[in-house]
Amino acid sequence: MSKNLLKASYGEIGKILTKKNIYRYAFNIGVASSLKLFKRLGGSAVLILFFGTMSYTLGIIAANARFLDDLSDIHYISVDAFKAYIRTAIYIKVLVKAVWGIYMLMSFLLIFPKKNFARQLFFGTLTMVSCGILLCSILIPMCFGLTYGGFGPVGFILQSLLACYFIFSAFRGSVISLKRDLYGASDASSAKGISLKVLCCILLSMVVVIMLNQYLFKIGHPLDSSVYSLIYGWGVLVWSIAVVIVIKMVFRQTVSTYYFAKYDEQFRESLHFSDEEWYGRRKARRLKKKANKRKRDSHE
Repeated sequence: MSKNLLKASYGEIGKILTKKNIYRYAFNIGVASSLKLFKRLGGSAVLILFFGTMSYTLGIIAANARFLDDLSDIHYISVDAFKAYIRTAIYIKVLVKAVWGIYMLMSFLLIFPKKNFARQLFFGTLTMVSCGILLCSILIPMCFGLTYGGFGPVGFILQSLLACYFIFSAFRGSVISLKRDLYGASDASSAKGISLKVLCCILLSMVVVIMLNQYLFKIGHPLDSSVYSLIYGWGVLVWSIAVVIVIKMVFRQTVSTYYFAKYDEQFRESLHFSDEEWYGRRKARRLKKKANKRKRDSHE
C-alpha cells in the first residue's frame, strides 16, 4: 500500500477515531493524559523517582567493568554468562543513556500543561512510548548476555534471527492493519506472512538444534551446559516478545493520538467536547467567566 501512514486526511482518520477510542487511549496511559496538575505531578514523580531510578541502576550503573573483578558470588548462572551480561551492558551503555535521558526529559515535561486535551493525550502517549523503549533497552544486556552465555553463539544467532522476524512482523502487521482501516482494503499479498503452523515448526526446529548443539555438537563451545542455562538461555526470545507487546500496545495509539492532536479543533467540534473536557475544569471556568462578561458588556 503506497499511501503514507502519517498523511491521512481528517475525513479518513475521523472514520476510526471515535470519542470512545479517545477515552480508551486516555485510560491506557492513566494520569499522563490528565488535565489536572496534581495528577500529572504525581505521575511524573513516579516515572522519574521509581522507574527512572530503577532503569538507571539496571541499565547504566550495571554497565561497569568493576563488576567483573570479583565473581565469587555468582552461583545460579555461569561466570561466562554473567561476563556476557556485563559486557553487553557496557557495549550499549551510550544507547541506554540516550534513551534514559529522553525518557527523563519527557517525564519532567509531562508536568507542564499543554494547549488542550488532544495535545496532552498525544504527549502523554509519547511519554509512555519512551518508557516502553527504555524498558526494552535495559533488558537487552540481561537477555542478550544470558542467551550468549547460556547457549553460545549458535543459540544466540538462531534466537536473534527469530526475534528479528517477530519484531518485523509485529510492526509490519500493525502498519498494514492501520492503513487498511484508514484507506480501505489493502493488497492481499502485502499482508501475507509465515503461517502459524510453519512458524511453530521453525520454532521447534530451532529448539532442537540448540539442544543438540548444547549437549552434543558443541559448535562454538556453549559457555554453560548446566540445567540453569535451559532457563535463562532463552533471553533473546523473551526480549523479542516484550518488544512485540510494546509495539502492539502503543503503535496504533501513538498514530491515532498524533492525528487527534493534528486535527484537534475539527475533532473538538465533531465529537462535541465540552470546555471542561477540552481544557480542564479551571480553564473552563475562566472561559465561562469571560463569556459571561462579554454578554454583560454587549447588553450594556
